[in-house]
Formats: sequence, C-alpha cells, structure tokens
Amino acid sequence: MLNSTYVFKFLTRIALVSAVFFTAGRAVGQSPQRTTEIDTQRYMALMLLNLTDPDDIGPEPDLIRSASQFGLNAVYITIPWDKVYFSSPTETPQWAKYDQQIKIATDLGMKVALRIHLGRHSTRIKGFWEPSDSQFSHSNKPLLSGYQDTFFGFDNQPILDKGVAFVKEVMNRYKSLQTQKKLLYVSVTCTGTQEGEYAGGLIENGRENAAVYDYSPSMVKGFKDFVKEKYKKIERINFLWGMTFKSFDEANPPATAWEPNLSFRQRYGKDWYIYRHMMLKRFTEQMVTAIKGIDPTIKYVSDYGSVFDGQSATRGTLGFVNLNEKTDGIKINDNPAVHDHRWSVDILKSNAPPGFITANELFVSSYLDNNAHMKQINENFEHGANVVAVVISQKEQMARAEGFLRQGVVTWLNSPMKPIVYADSVSFRLSAATEKGGAQGVIYDEWARRAYADPAHPKPVRVRLIEDILYPSYWEDASNYPPYVFRPVPMQIIPVNKDFEYRLPIDTFSDVDGRIVRVEVGALPAWLRYENGVLRGRPTALGDSRISVKGIDDEGGVAEAFFTIRVDTRENANKPPTVDANFSNQMVAVDKPFTITIPKTAFTDPDGQITRVEASELPSWLTFSNGVLSGTPAKLGDYRIILKAYDDLNAFVETYFTVKVVEPQFLNAPPFATTTLPVKYAQINMPFNYILPANIFGDPDGYISSITVQNRPSWLNFALNVFSGTPTEEGEYRLIIRAYDNAGAYVEIPLVLLVQIPEIRFELVQAGSKVDQRVIRKLSGDDVIPYDSLPPLLNMYAYGNFEYDKVSFDLNGPYRRKATTAIFPYALYENASGFAPYVGRYTLTVTAFKEDSAVVTNSIEFGISAGENKVNITEDMAEWAFYPNPVESIINIKLPEYQPGDNLSWEIINVAGKRYPIPGGMVSVSDELANLDLDALGLSSGIYFIRVENNGELLKQFKIFKK
Repeated sequence: MLNSTYVFKFLTRIALVSAVFFTAGRAVGQSPQRTTEIDTQRYMALMLLNLTDPDDIGPEPDLIRSASQFGLNAVYITIPWDKVYFSSPTETPQWAKYDQQIKIATDLGMKVALRIHLGRHSTRIKGFWEPSDSQFSHSNKPLLSGYQDTFFGFDNQPILDKGVAFVKEVMNRYKSLQTQKKLLYVSVTCTGTQEGEYAGGLIENGRENAAVYDYSPSMVKGFKDFVKEKYKKIERINFLWGMTFKSFDEANPPATAWEPNLSFRQRYGKDWYIYRHMMLKRFTEQMVTAIKGIDPTIKYVSDYGSVFDGQSATRGTLGFVNLNEKTDGIKINDNPAVHDHRWSVDILKSNAPPGFITANELFVSSYLDNNAHMKQINENFEHGANVVAVVISQKEQMARAEGFLRQGVVTWLNSPMKPIVYADSVSFRLSAATEKGGAQGVIYDEWARRAYADPAHPKPVRVRLIEDILYPSYWEDASNYPPYVFRPVPMQIIPVNKDFEYRLPIDTFSDVDGRIVRVEVGALPAWLRYENGVLRGRPTALGDSRISVKGIDDEGGVAEAFFTIRVDTRENANKPPTVDANFSNQMVAVDKPFTITIPKTAFTDPDGQITRVEASELPSWLTFSNGVLSGTPAKLGDYRIILKAYDDLNAFVETYFTVKVVEPQFLNAPPFATTTLPVKYAQINMPFNYILPANIFGDPDGYISSITVQNRPSWLNFALNVFSGTPTEEGEYRLIIRAYDNAGAYVEIPLVLLVQIPEIRFELVQAGSKVDQRVIRKLSGDDVIPYDSLPPLLNMYAYGNFEYDKVSFDLNGPYRRKATTAIFPYALYENASGFAPYVGRYTLTVTAFKEDSAVVTNSIEFGISAGENKVNITEDMAEWAFYPNPVESIINIKLPEYQPGDNLSWEIINVAGKRYPIPGGMVSVSDELANLDLDALGLSSGIYFIRVENNGELLKQFKIFKK
C-alpha cells in the first residue's frame, strides 16, 4: 500500500500547476528589462557563419551585395571570438573583416543582426582557458563538436567573465548601429554549430556521436550541492530517485551511455535537467545584462538549434519559456527536409508576448530543390515568424538560391505582420517532454490533427507549454513524508484480573524517507500504563478499550493507528484476524461514480475464518455492501474510511485508508507497462548487467517518477534502470519492478532472474525454407542416426540458457563447415541451405560469445549409419564407395576389411600427371571409412585422381572434381 501523504503530496503539486507564459511584466523589479518595441516588418536575412580565418576576406562581401540585389533586408553576421583574437587574448584584435561586412550591409540599407560566438577552435584556447575548464561529456571527454569548436562550462564564472568582456567589447564597437536604428538584434552562441545551448555531440575518431554535457568536476559538485540543499536527507533522495546512496557524495548526475537522452528520465533525470537549465539560464542572463548594459534598447535573441525535437533535452532548451524571461526573442533552426515549419513557429509564437522576435534559420542545401526552401519561408511567415535567416556560404549557392529568395521577398517583405489568431489550442508539460526527449513525441500529433483539420487550409494552433518541473511546487516532494501504518496492531484479548504485558510491534509504522524515532499512545484505561514500548497492567472490568498509537518520524511527521484490547472473563486462545495486505489510498473525481471492492484476501484469520467486514465513518455519499464501497461524491474533501474484519469468535482487526475527492482534471491516471520482461540469466561468479528497456513503462497524464525493485538479492544493484552485480550461487529470483508516476500511483511487473551454469544443447534440423524446417531430434553425445531416416539436407541448431551476441559452429567429419551467426535461432546455416546426410562420425563444437568474450563452449560426437548397425556404421556400404563428388573439402572412401600386414599409402595426381603423396596425418580412418582432408593440401578447383596402394600395389583409383 502507498500511504496517503505520498499520494496526495503529488496531487497538491499538480493542482498548483497552471499555464505560465511569457509576460512583459514578468521581470518587474529585475534588471535589465525586456524591450517592448513591436516591429511589424518581416525580415529575410542573409546569415554569415564567418568560418574562415580573419585575414581571408572570403566571399561574404559579394554574398551581401547579391542578397541586397535579390531584395533581402537584413544580414545576420557571426563575430567569432577565436577569429577576432586569433592566437592570444593580448594580441591586437582583428576587426577589419567584420567592419567591412557591416559597412557594406548598412550602406546598402540592410539591417544587421550580430551573432557573437564565444566557442573557440580546440587548437586556439591557450591563454583563454585550460582544457580542464572545458565542458565534459557523459563519457568524461572534453567538448569537441561542430567545426572542431570547444567551450568552457556555463558554471565557470572566471572564464565566463572573459566571455562577457568580449561581448561588451563587441557591443561597444558596434553600439552605434542601435542609435542609427540599423541593429536588428544580438545573440551570443557557444557550440560548434554556433548556437547558445549545450552541445549535443562529441567528435571522436573523426565521427560525431550523441553526447550529454556538462559533467565537468565543478558541474558535478554543483549538482551534488544543489540536490543536498533541496532534499536535505539521503533517505529522501534514495526514496524519490530509487537509489541506494549512502551519502550525497554518491549522488552524481545521471548518465546513460547507451542512449544519452535517457539521462533525463524519472525524478533523478528531471533534477539533472533542472540544474543544467539553471546554469544555461544564468549564462543567458549574464549575456543579456552585458549587452543591455551597453544600451538597454538593444534586443537580445537566444539562438538555439531547436526547442522541441529529440535532441532538445540534450541541448537544455525544452524549458525555453523560463530560459528566456529576460530575452527579446528566440531563433531556432529548421531542417527543410524534416521539420514541420508551421509547428516550429507555433510552439514559439504561442508562448511569446507581443513584440517577442520569432526567428527561424533556413540552411540552404544542395540536396533539396528551391520548392523545399520556399516552402519553409512561406510556412514560417504564415504562422508569424518575424525573421527567416538564410545560411549561404558560397557564391554558387547564392546563384542557385536567387529564385526562391526573390520570390520570398516579393511575397512577404512588403506585407506587414499581423497578430496571429489561433483557432484552437493544445498544451503539454515540460516533464513529459524531458521524459520523451522532446515535445515532438508528446504533443505534435495532437497539434497536427487540429492544424491540418482542413489539409487544404492549415491553421495556426496555440501550443501552451506548462513548465511544471520549473515551478516551486515541484520541490514540495522534497519535503518530509510522514510515517504510515505498515502493519496494523492486532486486537488483544486478555482475561480479567490477570497481569497483562504487550510490546507494541516495531514494524507497526514505517517511513519512506527517514526512520521512526518514537511511538506514543493515546488515552489509556486507568488500569493500563505505557513504558518503553510496552503496555502493562491488570484489568479489573470487562469490556473493549480502543487505543490510539502514533508513530513519529525523525522530522516530526505523525501517523496514527488504532487497536482494541478486549477484557474477557477467562483465558481466550482465539487469535484475532490480521491485515494481510494494506489498502491504497483512493483518489476520485467529484460528481463521478466511484466503486472499490475490498479484496477477500485483505484479511486473514490464523485459527478460524473472517465472517464479516464492516466499514465506518463513511461520508453520506458512500455506502458499503457485500464488500463493495460505492457512491458519487458531491463535494471536494478528504475522507478516512475505517475497516474492521471480524472472525468467527467476534474478534477483529482495524485499519483505514483515505478517499480524496478532487476536480476531474486532477484525477491521476495510473502508469502502465507496455510489455512483459523475458526471463534473464546470470552466470555464477561472472558480472551480470541488464538494462531495463527504456519504454517499458509509461504514464498517460504525467511521467514515471521513479522505479524500484522488490525482492532484490543482496548481490544485485539497481540504479539508473541498470541491474548489475555478481551472483555467487545458483538460484531463481523473482523480482518485482515497480514504476511510480509523479502522482504516486504505480504499476508493477515481474522479472525472473535465473542464476545458472551456462550450457549449450543441440538439435538436428531438416534444412530448407522457414516453412520446411523442422526439428528431427535433439542430439546428445554418441547418438547414431540411420541414413534412411533422414531428409536430403540437414541443418543444426544450438540453444543456450543465456543470451549471446554470436555463436560459432565448427562441424568436422565426413562433411566440414565453419559458420558464425548472431541470428536466433542460432543455426549452422542461416538460409535454406544444408549438408547431405553423409555416413560417418561427426564432431560438432559450438562456442557462444557475449561482447566478444567466449561464455561457453560445448562439443558432441554423433554418427550417421548406413544401416541399422550402430556399432559398425559402414557395415551396409559397398567397398570403395566414395562421396561426395564433386567435393568441397572432405572426400570419404569406404575401405575393405583391414587385414594384418596391410600398409595403405595415398597420393593425388593432377590432370598433368604430377603426383603428390598425401601425408598420413591428412587421412583419418574410423569404422573402415577414410576421410581425406583436401583443403589441407591446398588444392585449387579442378579434376584430380586419388590412388590407394597397399605395400606398393595399386588397390584403387578414383576420379574426383574439387570445387
């Protein structure tokens, strides 16, 4: 049972959550203020990355001129720190290139936006910061991404101050653009792809792989301090995170190397997301302060890759509303071939106040035609984008883009922006977006259903973001959880006028995030006293006394239980009933019918039977009949329901649970399991690891907050959805995996873990297509199978009691084949092929591998007989019979009966008549069947003759074809 406090604390937090959006007045009392100017002009901007060295003028001047000729009215110019100060922070800054670009643009009447890029090429950080100041990936590698750029940690204030100084230097140099009304906005970026967020990749061995940042020592320490301040007690963090830490020193940020985005799942991952969010927000707001400190009317726009896609959790940008409380706009980057451009604008625009800049980047691709690029421009502007920034870095690209650029200018730039009227709305929670890696998988389908209700006329749909994990109410779960009644105290039946002594059970109460420090009892009858956990006294009168017992935890939280002492006329051997399973607290919707059945197994009687169950303290709307509580609540409130179960001698046990009546929108839907778990195997004295599948649990109206494991053996650890440990003895363990949602409800599924010694068994199979394949028989050592009972082609399966990455077969005898497969069922042939049932004795060796290490090897010998004789398996074969012909590797020859004094010799002759003696080691004889290994002779394909002599006299010659 889950206690009422645990469930209803979650409900309180949910009830407090409401949609919070950008508001111009949100930063009241904070400095600097967001600008309130509303610009109704649309902008198509040429975006220049400026990747070349500062002394390389490059094509940018010509690109600006061409953009102006095509009608573009703005240029978005990158000013990189590592190009202005190329080698040293003390060298003369190199501004000429950027001065020139700005002058050309402004002389042509274009507005200028500035992207101040603080990321530096990894070879040019000396003197600016040390490699140890870098952001570090989840794999503990320093940041290296994009155009070989790296960056320092957002929490590294001394280095951040250097970045701020450069930002101020840039703005002081170009602040006149604002007074001349030629400055559109300013952004500050840091990643290798020139965006102001956490990088999402790590370049290793020339390849970029997904990565999560920042796990630098200072961030790790900051996170530990952060959660310690929030949770106060290690017991509480263990409870909410589902961990078994001994101290906060062990509370490292979560990291899931197999899939970085999974680092932000459950409560543990949400806390890590929040801390990273705080550091990114601090960085952003310091940049806003630096720029607006030069001129408060300058607009600051956050430049992101995205705020909704599957990488946005890694970027740290899912909570973009809170991140941008002090900014004047957001720019994201659509992929013309992947993103829905209407959706990408709606999600930004509908959470923004008037005047907030919504910008989108169009990265011109030679793989897409002009129609695809024009589609993005149209859809961005139709849904309210202020700016479309077009990335073009080469003159040839500019020439190819002329058509759609001119069309976009004519269509949009002479038409002022109008307020967007949303025909419909949807909403989603930040908690759900972090759980699924992005908003795309949470709300896009519902948004699209409404936006494209009329496919010929798509409409804007408001997308409300509820940033629930960033609200103060999120941390209410980090406060104390009071104790709960774990095991109700059974009724005590005692005789009158005899001494009575009873020690209250120590497990009456339990506490999920601390410990029970004392137990108190309420009013006692005059004959009874309570001392040091023991009730003592001598009753003098018959009757029942109902005793209140309170459990108090280490933070003062209280839970109350009740039990009854019955004074009888004599000694009574009857044992009262007990509660076999506690009751979950119930949450029901007002004005909605509610029914709950009390399980027949909820109460047990050790020496009789349960004769009736009574319910008391029922509200007027609730009735109890035949074990069923039912009714329709008419008002909100909390109701405690007392249950008493009586045995056949009228003794009883008492327990209770709570019914909370809430508004329908706060009624929690429980989590669910999407599938069952297969039986898992572990090997004695070998490390065992198993990753719980990422999507095995889900929640329809929230997120999976934590996952716990019951019945876990002492050698098995469970953390971050990973089981690990080393078993020391064989056995079967039935684990219960329980997933809690953020409202305290749970679902559970079993996981059977078998600790065994690994083994492999074999089956002989009829070869052919999947339809034709059938198991002929299991194979054990020294089996002999008559040839006549076998099909034309054979295959072999190998099975084990473990999961393997690959299995290798080595079949030797009258036929030879080696094969390796990773496909289950593991087979000698993966396709419809097979080998003919050649008579003879075979040895099959199979080795199973896990992560390139051999786990188990097994060999068996078996035979195929020409007749029924299982001892002399070639008895029914004609002398000098040979097979196969053509032959791949092994040729088999039935020899006549061996006589004393026989001395056989072998040689092979090619078509040119050249003779090659065959060493005796290449011929094996068993059951009067000779097996000649032709592969060992290194023969190429062709016709050969095999001669057999006895003491120099020719016995037989065979003509064969070697494939």
